[in-house]
Amino acid sequence: MTLALRVILSIPVWLLRLAVMLLLAILGLPVIYVLAWQGWCWPTHSKRFDRVLLQFPLVAWPYCNYEDGVDGLRGGDPAQQWWADKTAGWSPIRRIFIWSALRNPVDSLRWVPVLNPVLTPAHLRSIGTDHEPAKGENGWYFAWLAGTPYSCIRVERWGWRFWLGWKLKPEDRNGLSPGDVRAIRCDFACQLKRVA
Repeated sequence: MTLALRVILSIPVWLLRLAVMLLLAILGLPVIYVLAWQGWCWPTHSKRFDRVLLQFPLVAWPYCNYEDGVDGLRGGDPAQQWWADKTAGWSPIRRIFIWSALRNPVDSLRWVPVLNPVLTPAHLRSIGTDHEPAKGENGWYFAWLAGTPYSCIRVERWGWRFWLGWKLKPEDRNGLSPGDVRAIRCDFACQLKRVA
C-alpha cells in the first residue's frame, strides 16, 4: 500500500475510533457525576497494575481507570503527586469528575482488543522525525503498524502538540521499555495541547 493511500485510509479509521470514544464520553458525563456524587466508588485491587485504586462498580466499566483510579491519585503512587498537589483543595466529587469525565474519559476502551492493537515493534513503520519529539522540540511523524489499520500522526510546533491516532512512536521499532503500558494494548490519542 502506498503511503498516500495509507494516510487517506487512516482518516475514516481515526474518525470511527474517535466517534466511539466521543459517544461513550458524552454518555459518561452524567453517569460519572452521579457515581461520584453518590459515592459509588471504593478501593479495589487492580490486577493489571497490582495496586489498590478507587474504582466505580463493574457496571460502569468503560469509565473505570485501571492504571490511575477514577480519582487519578493512583492509590497514592508518588508518580501522581503532581495531581494530588494540583487538586488538594478539591472535593472528591470534583476530582473524580474532572479526572474521569474530562481528562481521561472512557479510559477502559484502551483494553478492548479490536479498538486497540498489541504494539508489535517489528511491524512499526514511520516517516518524518525518527523519534518522539522532546518537550519544546519541533518535529512530526506519521507512524503505522504494517498490515493493520492502526496509525497516527503527531506534530509538535511552536510549543503545541497535535496527536491523532494510536499512540505509536518511531522509536517503538526498537522495542518497548519495561513497564510501558502500551505493551498490553496501544491506546488512542486525540490531543491538541500546549506542551512548552
